[in-house]
Amino acid sequence: MKLRQNEEGWREILIENLDDLWYLKNIIDSGTVIRKTVLRREEKSEDMERSKETSRKPVTLEIRPEEVYFQPFTDRLRIQGIITKGPEGTLGQHQSLYISEGENVEILKDKWDRSSENLIRDAMLKASNNALFIVMDDETAIFCILRDYGLQTQAKIYSGKSGKEYAGNYSRKNYFEEILRTLNSIKFAGPVVITGPGFEGEMFEKFLKENSSGMKINFVPSTREDENAVFEIINTEAVRKIIGDSRSARERKYMEQFMEGLARNSMVAYGREEILRLSSTGAIDKLLVLEDSFRNEDFQKIIENVSLSGGEVIIMSSDGEYGKTLKNFGNIVALLRYNA
Repeated sequence: MKLRQNEEGWREILIENLDDLWYLKNIIDSGTVIRKTVLRREEKSEDMERSKETSRKPVTLEIRPEEVYFQPFTDRLRIQGIITKGPEGTLGQHQSLYISEGENVEILKDKWDRSSENLIRDAMLKASNNALFIVMDDETAIFCILRDYGLQTQAKIYSGKSGKEYAGNYSRKNYFEEILRTLNSIKFAGPVVITGPGFEGEMFEKFLKENSSGMKINFVPSTREDENAVFEIINTEAVRKIIGDSRSARERKYMEQFMEGLARNSMVAYGREEILRLSSTGAIDKLLVLEDSFRNEDFQKIIENVSLSGGEVIIMSSDGEYGKTLKNFGNIVALLRYNA
């Protein structure tokens, strides 16, 4: 994400990748105005005898959002709202805006709260080189991109080794070539991490290094043969050396620390009332909040208190593996500096 401050408090944002759309979704709230040029239908009627003619012309609109939908499967953000400024006759009408990678959008907020500022900062600091994981064995290969909002499955192919319809048709060479063709069809800019049980992944790593150039390729073994293999290895030293300290890796680390503390009944807290109390004492070191809830007024008070006391606030995706765990604890948990 790139940011430019415009006149009268407007900020122009350049969306560079899908992760930026997730960040933008969480920055937008009821106090936000969006300004964007869109193609809007214009109707003309020459006279009563002729039917209406319609055409689409570019117009710049400002809208107050009512609903924001992040649609990673369509690679865009959809915003529905009411037009607050635009050509004559458009005020008060409903309008949908669609924002995709490579587009600019301007936003104006009644108040830039700490959560929004932190999300902007994280998006601007984030590298755009998302790793592609290939989870494979001798029967299937699953292609996943690790994004800040979770794991995005791109494709799944079968080797033809099992099943009646595949009997006698298996060829490792053909299987590896099909994986390579699929890999070349996926848009990504980071390293390739091959994982899975057995020796198939290790053999494919060798094949890939011999048959491709310019890719950073690594094999890291795991015990699983589905997407959860990525979460199994994400915090290993081997993967950290390859992809750095990813948001998903931090989320897993913090949730594991919370679960360990919960088992010991020490240095953790959950429940809105308890965390609100602790937030005013300076005891919270890290606050994990689900994206669905962090705009809640009580949660905003907690976030403000934690930020003022030097704590770290992590907004977690509802679609991510660890966001689903966080839901079970009321959408908010805390790691403490000391028991209080």
